Amino acid sequence: MTTTADPGERATLERIARGLRMTTVALPHLAGLAAATRVALDERIPTMGVFASGRLVANPQFVRRLKENELVFVLAHELLHLALRTHDRAKGADRLQFNYAHDYIINDILRTELGFTAIPANGLDMPGARARSAEEILLEMRRTDAQTKSRVFEGEATSTRRMFGAGEPRDEAGDVLGEKLERDLFPDDAAGRAAHAEKMRELAAKALGLAAAMGRLRGLRGSDPGATRQAVAALRDVYRPPWELALQRWLESVAPGERTFTRPARRIAPQADVVLPGRRRAGWMLNVVLDTSGSMTAEIPRALGAIAGFCDAVAVDQVRLLQCDAAVTADELLSPPELAEREVAGYGGSDLSPAMLRLADEPHVRAAVVITDGDIAYPPAPMPYDVLWVLPARDAARFTPPYGRVVAMDPQ
Repeated sequence: MTTTADPGERATLERIARGLRMTTVALPHLAGLAAATRVALDERIPTMGVFASGRLVANPQFVRRLKENELVFVLAHELLHLALRTHDRAKGADRLQFNYAHDYIINDILRTELGFTAIPANGLDMPGARARSAEEILLEMRRTDAQTKSRVFEGEATSTRRMFGAGEPRDEAGDVLGEKLERDLFPDDAAGRAAHAEKMRELAAKALGLAAAMGRLRGLRGSDPGATRQAVAALRDVYRPPWELALQRWLESVAPGERTFTRPARRIAPQADVVLPGRRRAGWMLNVVLDTSGSMTAEIPRALGAIAGFCDAVAVDQVRLLQCDAAVTADELLSPPELAEREVAGYGGSDLSPAMLRLADEPHVRAAVVITDGDIAYPPAPMPYDVLWVLPARDAARFTPPYGRVVAMDPQ
C-alpha cells in the first residue's frame, strides 16, 4: 500500500484498502489477489486501472465521487481482470478491444453478484454478457456499430465504430494498463515488476481453483449449472497462443474421419464466398492421462480447459480421464465440457505407467494426451497409440521421452 503524508490522500488510500477487504466478503476467492494488490493514487489516470503486476492506480477525485458500495464494485472489477488474466489474454489481439470485452463480462457478473441494478460510474453495460465468451463479444464489436462508452467508467455514449475505428488506440479509455505506462509512472520499480506479475499470475490461478472448489465459478461467469464451462471460455483469446495451436493441430492429426464438404467447417474463411471442408461427424473418444503427483496444481485447470475447448471442433464425443500418481486414482468417461470441472485425486507418487499401460491393453485406443511436469516414471517402450506430452514451459526443455510429441504450455 502506498503511503503519503497528505491527510486527504491517506484517507483515500484507507478507503480503498477497506473497499478491497469488502470485496472479499461477497467474492472470497479473490482474497489472495486483494491482499497482494498494491495501490497508488495518480491524477494522470482518469478513473482507475490495474497493471499485470497487481499495482492498482486510482484517480483520487474519482474515488471520492464513488459511494461505498460503488467503490467495492469498481475494485472487484479490477481484481477480476487479474483473476481472468486479461493482460495476458489480450496479447495478440487489440488490447483495448479485449479490455472492453472483458469489461462487459465482468460488469454483468458483478451486477448479479453484488446486487446492482445499474453499473456504477456510468460503466460499460451489456446485459447477458456473463453468458458469452470474450471472443463472441469481440466479434460483435468488430462486425457491428453497436453503442458503447468512451471510457470503461464515467464514459460518454459513443459507438464501436468511433471507439475502435481507424486512428491511434485510445489507451486512456481502458482500465487494463500496459507495461510501458507502468514503466513511465513508476520508473524506480523496474526490478520488482516481473516478480510481482508472476506472483499475481499464481494468485489468479489459485483464485479460479478456489472458486471452483467453493462452487463460486458462477461468480465468474453467470449463475447457471454450465457456469464452469463459461468461465473456461472467458479465459480464451480470439488468437490462440502457440502451445494451443500445437494442441489443436495434434488433435486434428489424430482425429478419425476425413475432411468433407458435406459438413461445412465451423471456421470462417478469409473470403465470404469460400466454404471450408468440415470434419465428417464420426464421434470418437479422447484419452487424457493426468499427472496428479502434487506439483501440477496451477497447470491442470489451464491444460484441461484448453483441451476441452478443442474437443468439439474435432468431433470428440467423450473424454476418458485417467488420474494417476503411482496408481490410477480415477478412470471416468466425461463429456468435453465436464473435463474442466473435475475434482483432482491423488497427490501421491509420480509414476504414470499404470495409466498408460492400461490404455495400451485396449486395442481401440488411438491417441492419448499426457499432462505432466515431466518428473515422472513412464513406460520406456513406445505405446501402441499416439502420445502428446503437455508440460509447463519451465519443465518441457528437459523432458525428452523416446516417443510421442512434447508441447510446452506458454507461461501466463
